[in-house]
Amino acid sequence: MAYLFYYWFAKVNGFAARKSKILRNIKGEKLQQTFVCFKEGFRDNRGLNIQNRKRKQTPETRCGCEAKLRVHIDSRCGLWYITYFVDDHNHSFLEDKYCRMLASHRDMIYGSLADHPGGYERLSFCKKDIYNQIGRQRRLQGLDSKCALEFLNGLKRSDPLMYVGHTVDEENRLQHLFWCDGMMQMEYEVFGDVLAFDATYGKNKYLCPVVVFSGVNHHNHTIVFGSAIVSNETVETYIWVLGQFVEAMKGKSPMSIITDGDVAMKNAIRKVFPNSQHRLCAWHLLRNATTNIKKPAFTKDLRKCMLGEYEIGEFRKKWSEMLNKFELHDHPWVIDLFEKRKMWCTAYIRGAFFGGFRATSRCEGLHSELKKYIHPKINLTEFVQQFYRLVSYMRYREVEADFASIHGDPVPETDYHNLELSGAKCYTKEILKLFRDQLHSSSLMRVIGCKQTFGCCIYIVRKYEMIDKQWHVSYQSTPCDLKCSCLRMESVGIPCDHILAVLVHLNLSELPKCLVLKRWTKVAKDEVKGNVSRHRWDSEKDARYLSLMEYFKELSTLACETYDDYVDKRDKVVNELAEIRGKKL
Repeated sequence: MAYLFYYWFAKVNGFAARKSKILRNIKGEKLQQTFVCFKEGFRDNRGLNIQNRKRKQTPETRCGCEAKLRVHIDSRCGLWYITYFVDDHNHSFLEDKYCRMLASHRDMIYGSLADHPGGYERLSFCKKDIYNQIGRQRRLQGLDSKCALEFLNGLKRSDPLMYVGHTVDEENRLQHLFWCDGMMQMEYEVFGDVLAFDATYGKNKYLCPVVVFSGVNHHNHTIVFGSAIVSNETVETYIWVLGQFVEAMKGKSPMSIITDGDVAMKNAIRKVFPNSQHRLCAWHLLRNATTNIKKPAFTKDLRKCMLGEYEIGEFRKKWSEMLNKFELHDHPWVIDLFEKRKMWCTAYIRGAFFGGFRATSRCEGLHSELKKYIHPKINLTEFVQQFYRLVSYMRYREVEADFASIHGDPVPETDYHNLELSGAKCYTKEILKLFRDQLHSSSLMRVIGCKQTFGCCIYIVRKYEMIDKQWHVSYQSTPCDLKCSCLRMESVGIPCDHILAVLVHLNLSELPKCLVLKRWTKVAKDEVKGNVSRHRWDSEKDARYLSLMEYFKELSTLACETYDDYVDKRDKVVNELAEIRGKKL
């Protein structure tokens, strides 16, 4: 009972409890029990420095917290009473959504429909009733599109930012449908620099293509920005879908877009997003190469030309050598591919931010996840409902990743402890792994020279035992700025091994702010959180706040044009404020 009390006390206050020392008498009976904070003590150092360990270090979660509760039994009456209680913690507390993920607060609950009422004989329905109910739901063919729209529009009651757009044909039948909720819009505001979308088929009984707009968040996880169901894949259809997307996202265009190369998509993107860098999926291009050329050796060489970090002149030379080798100078597919080289060749795309995207494999992975929730015979209403189940699960995974990033202190795994710990302070757990890879690789780099120019130093970096390849890293001390000729920092947003080698050469122990892209950090969403409220940023209150902000922005823009409108709207707002403040008293 004492442990249960301290367990719930800990859960309510944002930490976890565990059992500690037990004092027994000579008969083995408990006399005294101590319960401590889950961060009490320190980890045993055994094995921390072993280089050949097979498993990676788990984050350090203990920090010597001295909070505890001690109870003692009164042998005369058999009752337990508290003899010692300390509630001073040397660490911050967790939010409720993270606290429930601590080991002592997790619980597995197994059950079924029959278990709840106490057995099958107590159920008020039989198996046939279940199938009959499913059949009745699927017979709503004529009302399917109406029910789907009612479901989506019904979400506006709890999410004022919910956006739904649709068109109908001459017979008033649903033609195209687009939707995205407030959470998707807020995530696009933070992570909308890169956009990937692709069409998938056979996901509903009408066999209509489903288009899912996706991106990548600060945990390197796929996130959904919006979705559409269309009746065809013409240029006009994609222009409508992209127009709905832009309207829902308040006119913000992505920096970069990646698709599978569909012609209708490409033409629509050129019209709606003329300033965005459009990249074609590398995997689809290599598959098409296998289909059109039918030479595995050509596909292998094409992959090197496509993804190799070459200068433009070096790429052209290798391309020419490849055509000579396979005698493909006049092949129409190869000629067309070369004309589109600025949409797939790394030599031309380097420096454009794609966040690690080189293919639409994330889209394919998302479609694969979607298959777990739907089947080809599902109707439109059920599809939309199941789609939101998938989105809800993806958002829960993000909460889990947030917890994994803030819980515990990472144990250094490279030789550059200070730089690694500096990265661990700002990067999320998944991005830290990518940063560590670059740190490991930097140990093979050597700074072989330096050129002093006006305002900066240009360091020449070469890989160990590789004399035919070198990179140039420019360093400016005030204000601090580092750039590398490989442009990986600009393309991915994580410092390359060449820049890190220069940092080691300069004996810098802190990662400069110019090398930390905020979208990859633990605080990536803080700006949006601050704009909405001090509460959870995905709550209904935040959505209502943002909705009102949009209306008041437009009102302010229009009312300030004339003095009379300004005075009229100002007086009305002042009166409304006085009325609302009176309700709060």
